[in-house]
Amino acid sequence: MTLNQFIQKFAIQPADAIIMQKKLLGMVDHYVIYVGVDRNNDHRFVANYTKGVKVIPNHELAQFLEVLVPSKIDRFPGPYQNRTAAVNRALSRVGEKSYNYLTNNCEHFKNWVHRGEHKSHQVDNAISGVAIGLGAIAVIGIIDAIFSGLNKQA
Repeated sequence: MTLNQFIQKFAIQPADAIIMQKKLLGMVDHYVIYVGVDRNNDHRFVANYTKGVKVIPNHELAQFLEVLVPSKIDRFPGPYQNRTAAVNRALSRVGEKSYNYLTNNCEHFKNWVHRGEHKSHQVDNAISGVAIGLGAIAVIGIIDAIFSGLNKQA
C-alpha cells in the first residue's frame, strides 16, 4: 500500500497521529503527526525522535517503514477547526534537538500537539512498573529479615 493509499484508506486528517510499532517485538510505540500536504502535494509528517523534532522527508519515512509498521491512528481529539492550531503547534517545534526517552519523547510530543500536555503514558507505565518491582523486592527483603530473625530466636 502506498502512502497516498494509506492516508486515503484511513481518512487521515491534519493533526492525526499515526502510531507505529517495530515489525519485530513492537513493544514501544512511535508517534508521527500528519501535518498535511505541501506545495508539491507531498504528504508531510512531523515527529520528535533521536534527531529532534523535524518534518520527516519522504526518504526517511521510507526508512522508517522498513522497520516500523503503522498499527493505529490516534485521531486529533478536538473539533475540526482546532486542527490548524495543533498542526502549527507541531511545526513550531521543528528544529528542537532536545529528544530524551524519559522526558521528551515522541509520545510527549504527540500529547502536547493534541492536548497541550507534555506527558507520556509509556514512560509513566514503565516508571510504575519499576516502582512496583522495587516495592515487591523490598517487601520480600523485609519478610525474609523477619523470618530470619524468628529462626534465630527459635
